Amino acid sequence: MVAVDGPAAAGKTTFTRALAALDPGLDVIEMRDFALPPAEREGERDEAPERVAAGVDWRRLRSNVLLPLSRDQVARYQRYDAATDVMAEWRIVPVGGIVIVEGCYSCVKALTTFYDFRIWVECPLEVRRRRLVSENGAGLLAEWNWQHAEKAYIEIQDPAASAHLRVDGSGALAHDPAGEYVPVR
Repeated sequence: MVAVDGPAAAGKTTFTRALAALDPGLDVIEMRDFALPPAEREGERDEAPERVAAGVDWRRLRSNVLLPLSRDQVARYQRYDAATDVMAEWRIVPVGGIVIVEGCYSCVKALTTFYDFRIWVECPLEVRRRRLVSENGAGLLAEWNWQHAEKAYIEIQDPAASAHLRVDGSGALAHDPAGEYVPVR
């Protein structure tokens, strides 16, 4: 099991898609499938800033996916669809393959022991903001204080420190972004 974590718009999804293109047999699980519905996130605004993985039901990921797979059992989970704000189709993850869990908060300390390899994708804030605005419009930057929650996660949990590999997702270093990623350390 592999985790690919990093802040919003750092390049996690692009990196994971590049890995999956090398082996179409990989199972990719997105953290957004474990997002909390807006009604459940509302109460989090009043909680302490150090709340772990704001807006994500990492406990459901642990119990429905990581724990069964770690016991060589088939994993089964229901995907959350943000566009319709409902729990969508059920997914089955078989035993024995390579599973990549991609998304912010995938490396919360409570989950790190399940992973065989952890990757942290980093990117400067200015580049990430530019990507977010171009992909989602300026509204996302003002929506809910996700930046504060993300910053607290990074400062308190320090997921980059537990990564086996840190990758530059900014594209600032000279390389072929179609086929190469640059390790930070």
